Amino acid sequence: MEFFTVSCLRRGRVSIDGRYQGENKNGETLQVFQCSAGRHDISLECQIGQKCREMTQRVMITGTNAIVPIAIRFVCELREEA
Repeated sequence: MEFFTVSCLRRGRVSIDGRYQGENKNGETLQVFQCSAGRHDISLECQIGQKCREMTQRVMITGTNAIVPIAIRFVCELREEA
């Protein structure tokens, strides 16, 4: 098994290959997710104002462990959109 975190300044919903995995944070602590080795589509959906925004990255996840997961970073807007 491989391990990854999804970091962003906002809290959001994480999916891997279209399957919901949970929230990216538990309080201020990043959640660690598991997957099989290989190329995956990692998505983060966060609410900005009244709109939800989903962002996706295709990443290769290999050579990780639970202590040193790969960090997948997303850039989220902090300002509220109308």
